[in-house]
Amino acid sequence: MLFNILFLSFLSASPEAEILDRVPNNWYRSTTELFNYCVSVQFNHPICPRIQGRQFAGVDFQSEFFRAPTGGLSPRSLFQATVLYQVNRPPVYWFVGLKLEGERPPEVDPRLWAEAQWLWARILFDQRQYKKSLELFDRVLEAFKGRALYHQQRAWAQFFNQDFDLALGSIVSAESPLLYPVPFFEKYFLRALIEKEACQYEQALETISAGRVALKGKSDDYRNHPWVVLCRRQNLGTVCQRLEAWYAQVYERNSRSALNDLDLLEIELGDRLTPGQPKPSVSQIMWPKRGESWRDEIGRYSVPIENQC
Repeated sequence: MLFNILFLSFLSASPEAEILDRVPNNWYRSTTELFNYCVSVQFNHPICPRIQGRQFAGVDFQSEFFRAPTGGLSPRSLFQATVLYQVNRPPVYWFVGLKLEGERPPEVDPRLWAEAQWLWARILFDQRQYKKSLELFDRVLEAFKGRALYHQQRAWAQFFNQDFDLALGSIVSAESPLLYPVPFFEKYFLRALIEKEACQYEQALETISAGRVALKGKSDDYRNHPWVVLCRRQNLGTVCQRLEAWYAQVYERNSRSALNDLDLLEIELGDRLTPGQPKPSVSQIMWPKRGESWRDEIGRYSVPIENQC
């Protein structure tokens, strides 16, 4: 109740510009900084989980929240670009002007430059410019090899560049015990796709079956989401309950989507196993031994897969 009262009073006293003025200059450096910002504005910004019920489904370019970035790269301009990316309106022309494929200007913070390159890599991937996307993912390896989400996204870029062994290696990197765990809902789908491309149809079906079991067991993973953990540490009461409910829905939606993808792929594989198709492979993928993980190897794993086509 107290949180609701504070939220309503904040809304009546704070226009969008004031909310944006609270964005910290180092928001991109840690999850904690962005979390603390959302707490300070009562989650009343579209970059935050929508735990207060306010919707930002429409993109109103007259709104301060959705104003396109201008000028060079700065913490504020990257913040605005990130918001637009999240609502599927990335400021492509602004990114092109930054020339992120080139050398970093000496006055720009290296971490800020790397964050912009990572976001641009994701935008290029969404535009199906897979080669350019992967080049940028590779450029920022040293900056983000400690982030599981980075390896997950890089795995997809490698897959669409037909670097299947490297994509499998990125899956290994994403699950390194040295990294904070982030659910990879599409992991089994991606593995099965790679196995299908190598005509290892039986192995792909086994991966699909394993994926169904794993995805149905992820119902409580949302409790380990970094924002939920941070909220508990700060004893924010009902805010934590709302965050848990929010991420429970997100995880459920992602799990359901991943299961649907596995179902569709299984149907396609059924057609591949009809008489007259190439004989399925019986070889096994040689995964690195679990428990043998070194920080300097993360992001550089390669898992050989034999093509049986």
